[in-house]
Amino acid sequence: MKKSRHVISICLLMVILFICSQSDNKSENMTTGDNNDYVLIVWEGRSYVPFCVIDNSERGAQIGVVNGDKNDQVFEYKKHSTYNWIISFYKSGEMDNSMLIKEIDVTKIPNNLRSEYEWNNK
Repeated sequence: MKKSRHVISICLLMVILFICSQSDNKSENMTTGDNNDYVLIVWEGRSYVPFCVIDNSERGAQIGVVNGDKNDQVFEYKKHSTYNWIISFYKSGEMDNSMLIKEIDVTKIPNNLRSEYEWNNK
């Protein structure tokens, strides 16, 4: 009897751990848009445009994927609101650069970053 209780307890614990791990891995599914100058990320009605290449160490937690592609990942920009800034990263063997993406209407630029893209200077 003790042995069956022990087995049942272990099975319940495994089920609980599985359920918890699934809820922690919820990723938003973001989409893309195109305005002829660049491809943007659309998330919850907000449009994010490429701003500049950024070091991978600036990535926070992964918050989503783009168009259901698990390699096209989106991360938080450490210490910044995801309403204003996110980081795009395409996981491949060829390149490992992260791109800082800003919400299209953001005008306050952190940490003296500069964009080389004309659309950010309008």
